[in-house]
Amino acid sequence: MKVLQTANLGYSQRGISGSIQYAVYDTLGGESVSLTNSNVYEVGSNTGIYGVELNLSTQFSGSILWKVENTNIYASEEIKIDQKMARYIHTGRWIVDENNNQMIFYEDDNVTEVARYDLKDKNGNPTVESIFERTKV
Repeated sequence: MKVLQTANLGYSQRGISGSIQYAVYDTLGGESVSLTNSNVYEVGSNTGIYGVELNLSTQFSGSILWKVENTNIYASEEIKIDQKMARYIHTGRWIVDENNNQMIFYEDDNVTEVARYDLKDKNGNPTVESIFERTKV
């Protein structure tokens, strides 16, 4: 899933997008994306606000750590994919796949899949009729 992350590093850090780096860490501190400046851009002109679009699993939970190269200037932010998922589930297309007894949710583009759920009846049997429960695949 594509996720936009931004950081306001302050006006004194404006115009240095090539020197802005980031790394991504999961909730246990494991590094998911090594320190890089790949695809970092400045939002607007000379604002000191930087952004990057990340491609992460819909199950990812963690943080992004921003760094200004060769300084001790850092910023961090929680990555909240669950909020983005909730938005897509309410605004994007969804279908019931009768062959697999599943419900599939898509992003706003109605093409990119973001979640898939198995559908079951009250006895726990796969179904698309009399649905009692759904579980994420």
